[in-house]
Order: sequence, then C-alpha cells, then structure tokens
Amino acid sequence: MLKIGVLVKQVPDTGSKIEIKDGKVDEAALKFIINPYDEFAIEEAIKTKEKWVQQGQQVEVVGVTLGPKTAAKALRDAFAVGVDRGVLIVDEERKAQDARSVSQALAAICQEEGFHLIFAGKQAVDSDMHAVGVMLAERLNMPHISVVSKLELESVDSIKVERDVDGGMKDIYRIGLPCLITANKGLNKMRLASLPGIRAAAKKELKEVALPEVKSGLKPESWALPSERGKVRMIEGQPSDQARELIRLLREEAKVI
Repeated sequence: MLKIGVLVKQVPDTGSKIEIKDGKVDEAALKFIINPYDEFAIEEAIKTKEKWVQQGQQVEVVGVTLGPKTAAKALRDAFAVGVDRGVLIVDEERKAQDARSVSQALAAICQEEGFHLIFAGKQAVDSDMHAVGVMLAERLNMPHISVVSKLELESVDSIKVERDVDGGMKDIYRIGLPCLITANKGLNKMRLASLPGIRAAAKKELKEVALPEVKSGLKPESWALPSERGKVRMIEGQPSDQARELIRLLREEAKVI
C-alpha cells in the first residue's frame, strides 16, 4: 500500500482579534482553523490518492498534526474532505514551538509511518517561519521541493512540479519518490466537506501519541501587542504647499531630516 502523509496545523483564524492576558495570547478569544496553506496540501494529497487508485493502486492518506488535544478538530475537518486517518502528537505544554523541535517530533512519526509522499503547506500563518517542511525532509533524508504551484503525476515513482520564484518566473522539476512537497497558493482549492464526509469523519481513526523527546531552539517568554499609532495629521492646501509643510514637520517636529 502507498502511504501519503499530509502535515496539518491548527492555527488562529487571521480574522480573529488577538488579546493578551498575563503575558500570553488569550486562546479563549480566538477561532482556530486549518492553516490555509495546509488546505492546499490536503487537497493535493487527496487528488493524488484518487489518481493512483484509478491506476489500480491501494493508497492511504494520513494526516499528522502536533499540538494540544484540541488540535484534533483540524484532523477531523481534514477527515471530512477525504483524509483516511490521523496521528495527533499531543503537546499540551507547548514544548515544541520552533521549527527545530516541531520537525524533530514530526520526523519520528513520519519515519514510523514510512510515507511514499508527504505534502505540507509552505508555511504556517501564525509562526510564518516557512521552515518546518524542509527541515522535516532533511531529517528524513528525503528530497524536497518547496513553494509548489503545479503538480503532475508521472508514475508512482516520479512527479513533475512547478515552483514559483522571484520575478514571476517558475522552476520546473522532475523528482523521484519518496519526496516531500510544500504547497503554495494556486496549487488548488480544497474541496468542501459533504454531509456524508462529515458523518464519516467521526468514525475515522485518530491516534494520539506522546510528544517525543525534542530539543527546542527557542521558546517565547512573553507576548505583547504593538503600541498604538499616534494621531494622523492631515495637511491641507495645494500640492506644493503640502510638500513644503511636510518637510517642515519632518524637520522641526519629527526631527527625522
């Protein structure tokens, strides 16, 4: 059987209002969702399974996430659109918070599962590090390509991908499997969960495992919101008069020129 792994992270909705309480982010005030870039990874994993099944292969898609037990909801949401089962690495104390420790914990599970192909979002919208996927691949000694915007299955042993680079250009690669791919916006759009899919999600296997021993590279000591901006001053008049007044204010009041 071919196994496709997909990394799923539960993150705060970017529309949520961040509130700080006792030097920590007040999670009670947050709405949590699947990391948007991981949605692209989930959809591509399911599409890949569907294509391989059509070719007569037996395929299983396994979601892997790390976090407190409440992060199980992200896996259940992934089950509802087609992920077959999931593994939750339970970390109630948030011992793994940086890319080094997270990738180390994920590597232990991925090695045990023996994935033929791993999908991940290119980055998480909360930490925004863009590092866990590639660090995991290095730990697994697995070839990887990041920021993938197009993927074409050539066989169960080879895929062809496009990745975005600066200046609107694209790199095109052919890569052998097993490998790890990080998904960029534009690769696809995750399908909506159907009612039967939602019902089936509750019955799918979700295995909880303890956090392996990890070495953290950093740990936040406290959180704080940015200071409020000062009042805005509008400068009236003709453009030439506005320019002169702006220069005067920058020189005499702001003292930056």
